[in-house]
Amino acid sequence: MMHDDSGDPQAREFMQFGVPVCKVTFNREQDQFIVERYEPDRRMIFDDLDLVAIEVYDCLYDFRHSF
Repeated sequence: MMHDDSGDPQAREFMQFGVPVCKVTFNREQDQFIVERYEPDRRMIFDDLDLVAIEVYDCLYDFRHSF
């Protein structure tokens, strides 16, 4: 996502068991990542890729253990 030179924001959606759990969008202009959790509906902004990875892991873990 960070190495793509096109001007479009890069987005990736993460799923668990075929259900969308969260979405990560990279905004090149501001050099920040936006993580949108679908349940609960929350939006967080990070400037560090490691923190994004931790949040995505937490989203998937929370979803997996909510049943």
